[in-house]
Amino acid sequence: MIATLAASALIALMTSALSPRMGRWVFLIPAIASGVAFVYFLTLAPAILSGEAVEESIEWIPSLGITLAFRMGALQLLLALVVTGVGAMILAYSVWYFESKTLKSRTVGLLTGFAASMLLLVLADDVILLVIGWELTSVFSYLLVGLNHHSRKNRSAAQTAFIVTTAGGLAMLVGAVMLGSEAGTYTLHEILAQPPESTITTVAVMLLLAGALSKSAIFPFHFWLPGAMAAPTPVSAFLHAAAMVKAGIYLSAALVPAFADIPLFRPTLIVLGVATMLVGAYRALLQTDIKVLLAHGTVSQLGLLMTIVGIGTKTALMGGLAMLAAHAMFKASLFMVVGTIDRQYGTRQLTKLGTLRKDRPLLAVAATLAAIAMAGLPPAMAFAAKEAGLEAAWEAISLPGVLTWLSVLAFAGIVVGSMGTVAYTLRFLIGTFFVDSRLREALDDEPFIVRHGMWPQLVALFPMVLAVLGIVSGFFGKPITAALEGATASAPVGEASYLALWHGFTPALAGSAIAVVGGFIVWRLFGRSMAAPVEPRFSAAAAYAGMMRGLDRLAVEVTGRTQSGSLPVHVSTIAVTVTVLAGAGLAFASLGAPKLVVADSVGQLVVGIAVSVCALVAANTRGRLKTFLLMGIVGYGTAMMFLLHGAPDLALTQILAETVLLVLLVLVLRHLPKYFTNRPLRGVRWLRALLAACVGAVAGLGALFAANSRNEASISDRFYELAYSFGFGRNIVNVTLVDIRAWDTVGEISVLLAAATGVASLIFIRTRVVDPVGTLRGRRGRPDTSKVGPGWLRAGATADMQGRAPMLEMMTRLLFPVMLVVAIYLLFAGHNDPGGGFIAGIVAGLALCVRYLAAGALELAEAAPIDAGKLLGGGIILAALSLIGPVFFGGSVGQSYDYTIEILAMGEIHFVTSVFFDVGVFLVVLGTVLDFIRSLGAGIDTQWRNDQTPRPSAHSDRTVPVRSRGAQS
Repeated sequence: MIATLAASALIALMTSALSPRMGRWVFLIPAIASGVAFVYFLTLAPAILSGEAVEESIEWIPSLGITLAFRMGALQLLLALVVTGVGAMILAYSVWYFESKTLKSRTVGLLTGFAASMLLLVLADDVILLVIGWELTSVFSYLLVGLNHHSRKNRSAAQTAFIVTTAGGLAMLVGAVMLGSEAGTYTLHEILAQPPESTITTVAVMLLLAGALSKSAIFPFHFWLPGAMAAPTPVSAFLHAAAMVKAGIYLSAALVPAFADIPLFRPTLIVLGVATMLVGAYRALLQTDIKVLLAHGTVSQLGLLMTIVGIGTKTALMGGLAMLAAHAMFKASLFMVVGTIDRQYGTRQLTKLGTLRKDRPLLAVAATLAAIAMAGLPPAMAFAAKEAGLEAAWEAISLPGVLTWLSVLAFAGIVVGSMGTVAYTLRFLIGTFFVDSRLREALDDEPFIVRHGMWPQLVALFPMVLAVLGIVSGFFGKPITAALEGATASAPVGEASYLALWHGFTPALAGSAIAVVGGFIVWRLFGRSMAAPVEPRFSAAAAYAGMMRGLDRLAVEVTGRTQSGSLPVHVSTIAVTVTVLAGAGLAFASLGAPKLVVADSVGQLVVGIAVSVCALVAANTRGRLKTFLLMGIVGYGTAMMFLLHGAPDLALTQILAETVLLVLLVLVLRHLPKYFTNRPLRGVRWLRALLAACVGAVAGLGALFAANSRNEASISDRFYELAYSFGFGRNIVNVTLVDIRAWDTVGEISVLLAAATGVASLIFIRTRVVDPVGTLRGRRGRPDTSKVGPGWLRAGATADMQGRAPMLEMMTRLLFPVMLVVAIYLLFAGHNDPGGGFIAGIVAGLALCVRYLAAGALELAEAAPIDAGKLLGGGIILAALSLIGPVFFGGSVGQSYDYTIEILAMGEIHFVTSVFFDVGVFLVVLGTVLDFIRSLGAGIDTQWRNDQTPRPSAHSDRTVPVRSRGAQS
C-alpha cells in the first residue's frame, strides 16, 4: 500500500513535467498506473474478504504515538477499488477530452495527485494521517476547480469549495485529536474496536461528522458542489461525483459500528440527509444546463447515501455501501456523457439538444443505461441498494435503539427523494436525447457545430463500460453481499439482509413503485419546462455569500480602526496586551515564592549593574546615536553574562550579532535626524514610561517564575550523552543546533531569509544587486574597476579625497583575509569547539561590512560579486538536503555519519556529515548580512544620491532634484 501511494505521488510529479512534450497522451501514464493499482487491490481481495486485514506502518512521531499506519479492510477495499477503477476510466477518457494545444501542464499532475491523496485518506489507519489526506483532497479540488484562474467564476467556485470543506476539516481535526486523546490511541481500528464512552467522545464524534457533512455536500453545506462544476468535466466526474464527495460517506460508514448509538448520530445524518435529497432534487428539476442538473442530482443522491448509512443497521450499511459503488459508476458515466456532448456540440443547454440519439446512438445507449441506474430501476445494482435502504428503514421502525420517528422519516424521505430522482433523470435523458425534433426546433433554431468521424463515436465506449457494469452488477447481489459482510458485520443493531433484485412483495418494493410512478407524474407536471432557472432569494448559497460579505466588511472596519499607521500606537497596543494577559496570568496563578539568586560571582553583579544603568540611561536620552550605543552596551553586557555563566558559544554569538546590529543601525542613522524629536515633551511620555515599566516588570517576573516552575527533569540533560552518540561532537551547543534540533534551526534560518527579503523589498524594486554608479542593474557582470587608481583597496581610489580614510583602508586590507580565514576556521571547528555556521556567517558578514565602511558600495560589489538571494536560497536548500539526504542511503531524517580520514601530511581528520548543514546555515547568515548591508547601506546611498541629482525642468532652465520611489517610501 505504501509503495502504491509513493508511486502515485511520483507519477504526479513526473507527468506534470512530461505534459508539455506528450500533450494529452500523458494521461495514459496515470491511467495505466491506476489500472495496475486496481488489479493489485483485487489480488488482496480474497484475503480481506476472508476476514483478514492488510496492515503496513512506519513510525512518524513515536513520542506522540503517531504512526504512518495503513490498513485495508472490506470498507477500505471498496473505496480503493472505486478510486482506482473509476479513476483509470476517467484518466483514459481525458486523453480524448483535453486538447494538447490548450492543456495546462499541471492538470494531469493535479488529477494524479488527487488520486494519491484520496487513497491516502481511504487507507490511513491513523486519524491524524486521515485528516492530512482529507485536507489534501480539498487542496487538490481547489486547484482543479480553479484550473482556469483567468475566469472569475472558476476562482469564486474554487474558493467557496475550499473554504467550506476546509472549515469542516478543521472541525474534524479538533474532533480527531479529542477522540485520540480520549481513547489513548490515534489508531483508527483500535478506537473503533474499543470506543470510549464519555461526553468528550460525543463532542469529538459530532465534530468528525461536521467534516463528513461538509465534504459530502450535505445540507446546509450543499451549495459548494454545483459551483465546483465549473471545473473541466473529467475533474467533475472524478472528484465531485465518484471520489472526493464520497469521503464523508466513507467516514460516516466507518463510524457507524462504534458510534451509531450516540444520541445525536442518527438524527443528524437522517434529518440532514433527507433535507439534502429534497433540496437537491428540487434544484435539479429547475436546471437547463445538463451538467448543473447532474450536479444538483449528485447533491440529492449524496443525501440519499447519508440517510441510508445514518439508519445505522447492518442492512442499511450494506445498502449504503452498495449504493456508493453504484453511484460512482453511473454518475461518472453520465458526466463523461455530458463532457462528450459539450466537446462535440459546444453546448450543454437542454434548449439546444434533444435529438442526439440519431447522431450519437452509442452515446444515447450509454446514457440510457446509466440513467436507469440513477433512477433506481431494475436490473441495476442501484435498485438493489435502494431496496436495501428502504428495507432497513422499514425494519428499523420496530428495532430497539432506533427512534421510530427517525425510521419513518428515513423511509418517507427515501421514497420522496427517489421520486425527485426519477423526475430529473427523465428531464435529463429525454431532454437531451429523445425530445421530438419539431418541439426542439420551436424552442431554439440556432444550430450548433457537430464533430463527425469515427473517434467521436467511439469515445462513447468510456461511459458505456461503467454504465454496463452498473447494470450487470445488479445480477450479482449475493457475491456483492458476501464481499461487503466484513464492512457490515460490526454494525450495532439489526440483522444483515442481502442484495437482490427480487425480495417478493415487500414495503420496500411498494416504496420503489411509488417513487417510479410519482417521479413520472412530477416530470410530466414540472420537469418539461425549459424556463431559465431563477435563484431563490433565500438559500444556503445566499447565506454564505452574505456571511463572507459581512466578514470582509468587518475586516475592513477592524483594519481601519486598528491599523492607524502610527508605530507608537501599534507598539503600545502590543505592550498593553502583553501586560494585561501575562500580568493577569501571574496575578491569579497559585505560584509560590521563587528562589532568587542575585549573583553567583562579583563579576556577574558588576555586569548586571552596568547593564541596568545603561538601559535606564538609554530610555531617557533623546539622541539617536547615543541611545543605540547604550543599547549596544546592554547587548555586550548580556554576552558577558553568558560568558560568566560558562556559555562561550552564546557569548560569542551575542557579541557578533550585536556588532552587526550596531553597524546596520549606524548605516540607517546617517540619513535620520540627530534626535528622536525636537518637539516639547508631553504628558503622554510619562504614560508610555509607565507602560514600559509594567512590561519590563511582567517580563522579569515571568522569567523569574518560569525558571522556578520546573517540576520535571530538563530534556537537555540528555544532550551531554547525545552530543557524543548522536552528533559525534564535543560542542553541545553546536551539535544541538545541527543534529538534535536541526529542524528547529531550519525554521530559524527560514526566518532570517524572510527578514532579509523583507528588508530588501523595502529598498529595492526589481533586483537585490546595486550598481555603485547610482542606477539599478541586472544580476550579470562585476563592477568596472579597470580604471581604478592605486590605493590600499581596489575601489578605494575612486572615493573623494575628503571622504577617504587611508588608515581604515590599510587596516581593512589586512583584516579582511584574516577575518575570512577565521570564519572558515570557526565553521569547521564549531562541532567540537566554540564556533559553527551561524558564528562563522556573522564573522564573514562583518568582513564585508568593513569593506563597505572603508570604500563604499563599489568596494562591497568587488568583495561580494554575487546576488545575496542566491546565497540565501542555496543555503536553505543545502541545509534541507543535508537533513533529507540520509534517507536515500538507508538512514533516517537528520542522521549524521562519522568518518575518519587519513591524510599523509595532516594525519587523521575527523569528519561529520552535519558539516554540510552548518555550511547551509553559514550561507544563509552571510546572505542575510550581505542583504542588510546592500539594502541599508549601498541601497540607501544610491537613493540618497538620486535624490540629490538635479535634472532639467520641463518648463524652464532651472533644475529640480530627482526623488526616487524608494526614497519616498
